[in-house]
Amino acid sequence: MATASASLKRSVAAFVFPYRKFLDRTNWNARWLRTVKTSRFPLFANRLDMYRYLNSVVIGGSPMEYLEFGVAGGDSMRAWCGINSCEDSRFHGFDCFTGLPENWTTECPKGAFDRGGVPPDVPDSRVTFHVGLFQDTLPTFLNGYRPTNPILIHNDSDLYSSTLYTLATLDSRMADGTIVIFDEFWDVLHEYRALVDYCGAFRRTFEIVAATERCTQAAVRLVRSA
Repeated sequence: MATASASLKRSVAAFVFPYRKFLDRTNWNARWLRTVKTSRFPLFANRLDMYRYLNSVVIGGSPMEYLEFGVAGGDSMRAWCGINSCEDSRFHGFDCFTGLPENWTTECPKGAFDRGGVPPDVPDSRVTFHVGLFQDTLPTFLNGYRPTNPILIHNDSDLYSSTLYTLATLDSRMADGTIVIFDEFWDVLHEYRALVDYCGAFRRTFEIVAATERCTQAAVRLVRSA
C-alpha cells in the first residue's frame, strides 16, 4: 500500500507541476499583452536601431553611466561603446562568465553561455568588468559608486531571480525617468515578471519607450509612484 501511495503521489506531481506552470505562463502572457497593447512606442527592426534611438532621442547623446547585467560575448557592450562616444561616459559590465547559475529554458540550462570565467575583449578604456555573481559584485560596486551622469541599465540577466535582484538592489540609485533595457522582455515568467514584481514591491510604475518587433526587447522608463 505504501509503495502504491508513493507511486500515485509521483504521478500526480508529474501532472500537476507542468499544468500549474502552463496556467502561470498563460496568466502572465495575458498581462504582458495588456501592457503592450495599452502602450504607444516606436518599434525597431533590431536592437541596434533601438539603441541608436535611445541614445539620440531619449538620452540626447549625453554622457551616461551604462550598467549591463549579463554581458556574455560583449555584443551589446561593444554596440553601446560605439553609439555613445562621450568621453565622460562609463560602461560597467557584470557577469560571472561561467554560464547561467540556474536553468532558464530547455535550450539554455544551467551553465549556458559559459566563457570559462573570462570577460570578452572590448577595447575601450571606459569599460570595466565586474566578474562574479551579481549578489557578490553589485553590493561591493555600489559601496564606492558615485555616478556623475544619468544611469542607463541594460538587463540581459535572462533569469527571474537575477533580474529581480539587480532591480531591487539598484532601486535607490534609479531616479525617476531611469531607462532600463530588457533583452528578453518577451519572457513573461522571467524578465517581464521580475519587472512587474519589482514595481509592485518598490512602488514604481513603468512605461515602454521603445521596443523591437514583437517586443522581444524593450526599453522602459521607471517612475516613482505617488
